[in-house]
This record gives sequence, structure tokens and C-alpha cells, in this order.
Amino acid sequence: MKKLYFSIGICIALLFNLVFSNISSAQITDPIPEKIEKSQISVGIQEVVQIPKSVIAPRQEKIARLNLLANTGDGSGRLFVNDMRGKLYVIKNNQASVYMDLQRLLSLSFSDKSTQQGFSYFAFHPEFRQNGIFYTVHSEDKNKSIPDFPVRKKIIDRTGKIIESSHHDVVLEWKTTNPAANTFSGTFREILRIEQPYPDHNVGQLGFNPNSKPRDVDYGMLYIATADGGSDGFPVSNTDPLDNGQDLSTPLGKILRIDPFGRNSANGKYGIPKDNPFAQDNNRQTLGEIWAYGLRNPHRFSWDTGGEGKMLIVDIGQALIEEINLGSKGANYGWGNREGRWVINEKNQNVLFPLPQDDAKYGYTYPVAQYDHDKPADWKGSYAVAIAGGYVYRGKAIPELVGQYIFADFGNDGRFFHVPVNELVNGKQAKIKELRLFDGQKEASFLEIVGGKRSDVRFGVDEQGEIYVTSKSDGKVRKIVRSPYSNPK
Repeated sequence: MKKLYFSIGICIALLFNLVFSNISSAQITDPIPEKIEKSQISVGIQEVVQIPKSVIAPRQEKIARLNLLANTGDGSGRLFVNDMRGKLYVIKNNQASVYMDLQRLLSLSFSDKSTQQGFSYFAFHPEFRQNGIFYTVHSEDKNKSIPDFPVRKKIIDRTGKIIESSHHDVVLEWKTTNPAANTFSGTFREILRIEQPYPDHNVGQLGFNPNSKPRDVDYGMLYIATADGGSDGFPVSNTDPLDNGQDLSTPLGKILRIDPFGRNSANGKYGIPKDNPFAQDNNRQTLGEIWAYGLRNPHRFSWDTGGEGKMLIVDIGQALIEEINLGSKGANYGWGNREGRWVINEKNQNVLFPLPQDDAKYGYTYPVAQYDHDKPADWKGSYAVAIAGGYVYRGKAIPELVGQYIFADFGNDGRFFHVPVNELVNGKQAKIKELRLFDGQKEASFLEIVGGKRSDVRFGVDEQGEIYVTSKSDGKVRKIVRSPYSNPK
């Protein structure tokens, strides 16, 4: 990869620069480094528990598709992890048991037909210990259910034929009768239902700001990451074919923020916070639920529980750029007009251009750190595919890691990275370093540790701020621990 342009697009990009006068031919001030430097900091990876295999049919089993690990924040020390095929597990004393079988409770409406569908995410209300309330998002066949947010654009398949939408993503509120119990009993209600045009790029993480306190305006507000609706691989080279990222009339390609206990939404099942950036917008088509927009696939976000309490949003790129963004109310992150700090050729995903000289007038918010997944010419091993968002480390077991944002790339060998959170500042590009991993006394890639063909790494955190990792390749939960080989400077 070259420092100024990406090798696949250099010739075409230069040609387009001559044709379109609004594209600057000036040098890029923040080039992406040719290679990410290996850090002197290293960590160990310690196995915690094996999650049981999914039973998908009589006498058929598959490795659990682990997608999120989280704690309840109730002081119990319990961890919860979901299998996207429908079960939520509780982990206590390094033992896992089924807390809830969402697929069974929802019966025939549940769907996990594609790798991005199923029981995707969950989040515990900050007062779970008292009220027993938590939230989930899952996929359903459309059947006869009416979505709160229908697709109003033509959906095209790879033959050019207009087709029907794919499925619905549904956010539910659950209320357990006993918050301290390790098995669920209680009720649920539907909060909202989003129609998805394609099978990929669905609703992402649900979450509450852990830094907000009672009486804060953000306390108890549920954040919902939504991808742009995808394309199912068609058109192959087009970016955001339905233009959802910049469309304020759709929830797709956004970070939503709702009050789950409110009732002023269109469906009367949740509230739209009055301090949301578009809550008072006079355009009746603009959704008041939108907190930020212009995102492609923001499947993960988290807040630093120390320092300035920054919100960090990762956005999976199309063909070239992986992003870390600072969460900011009302921000437009540029998709599908921008990918990273570059202009997109909307008809060719492999071509990017420098920012125009008058770029400031568009008001885009750019990544505070980014890396590319262009395959090097001398490629012999793995290369980056998609960013897996993590957490700022605030635990006590690894002092040299405190204040570092830990994340990874979940394709190929699953390289882990870190960047100081205090260097993540809008208007600048922070330097990313690769975190060295040890399996016992042996340095290894995460792929070597899990022993699969794809790492599919995901991150979680416990109540003490210690970070955990899971993989869909082997269905195991592991913990990041201190390595005796770490040599921080």
C-alpha cells in the first residue's frame, strides 16, 4: 500500500482529479501508514469457559455464534454472552448456563437465516438490579407484522429485478421477576421494529452510557446502532446503494437514541428525548430518534469509563478504510459520500479521492484513527478485513494498558490493536499500534489461538473493567491478562 493513494485506485483517482475541479490534487495531510507498528505492550489470552454448541436440528450441532459479552452492573460479578442462534448464557465462577432461550420464547418468528441475522445484541438497564429490565435485538421473518420503519425505496437484486425486503429487526424490552436469578422468568414487550432491505448490515449494538447518573439527561437513554441496510453484494462495487447514510427519514446508517420508558414516539412504545439533535426539526420526514448519522456499519460502540468519558464508535469500511470515531451528538460521519478521510467514488468501491479544498462546508466529522484493508502487493499471509470495536481498558490487572483503547480486526488472523484514548481527538489522526498476544509462553496470533480459519473476535468487559474476547470460530470466552513479556516504554 502506498502512503498517498491506495494501489488499486491510484491511476483512476488521478484521472478523475483532472476531470473534476472540486477534487483537490494536494498532498494528503494525514496519510495512512504503510504498516502498523508492533507495540512493546503485550497481553496474555486466558481461556475462561466453553459455551455449549448450538442445537440446530435433531442430532445436529454447530459452534455457538458468540457476538457480545457484557455484565449487568448489579455487583453480582456475572457475565452474559449470547449465541446468535437464540440463547443468552450467564457465566458465574467460570461456568456457563442458559439464562434465556430467546428463540424458544419467540417461537416461529425468530430468524437466523444469514450470518448477520439472529439474536444479535442485548443491554441491561442501568437499574437492572432493582427493575430487572434489559433489552435485546433479533431478526424475524416479515410474516404479517407491520414495521415501525418500513423501507420506502426500490430494492434491486443482482439481476436488476425489483425484489421484496429481507426481514425485520426487532428491539424488545424484557422484565425478569427476579433480577438476581440465573434463569429468566418474566415478560417482554416490543419497542420498535425496523424493516431491513437486504440480509446484511442490520441493527447493531444496544447500550446505555455507563457514565451517566440519575437526573442526568442521558441517564436511561438507550443507544441503538443501525447499519445502512447493506446490499447483499449487489451492486458489487456500489457504496450505500439506497443512500441511507445521509437520509434523515430512515433509521438506517445511524446511531439512534430513545427513552425506552417514554411514550411520545409514533408507535407510542418509547420516547424521543427532547434533547436529541433532530427532535424539534420542522421537517416531518426527519426522525427525532436520530442522534448521529452517516455511518455504514457501526456494529460496536462503547464509552470510556475514565478520563473524559469519550464515546467511541467503530465503523466497518466498504473496501478500504476501517474507522474509529468519537461519538458526538448530531455528527454526520459522511457515509456514503466519505469513507474515512476520503471522498468516495459511489460507482466504484475501490477508488477514493482526496478531500476537496472546500470540504469544511459539508460539516462531516472524520475518524480520529483509521487503517486500511488494501491487500499489499507482497501479501503472503493475513490482511485486515473489518474492525471489531472494543473498550478503553480501565482495569487493575494490566497497569501498562490503562487508558488504551483495545480493538481488533475480526478477519483472517484477528490482529489486536491499541491506541491511547487521550490521543483520540477530532481533527487529528492517532497512531495505532499492534498489540502482541501470548498464549502461555508463546507469542501467537488470535487465529492461531482459536485454531480456526477466521478469528471472528468480539470484545466484552466485566464490572472491574477487565476485557474479555470471544470467537465464533470456537465458541469460547477468553480473558485478556497480563503478560510477563510486556515491555512498555
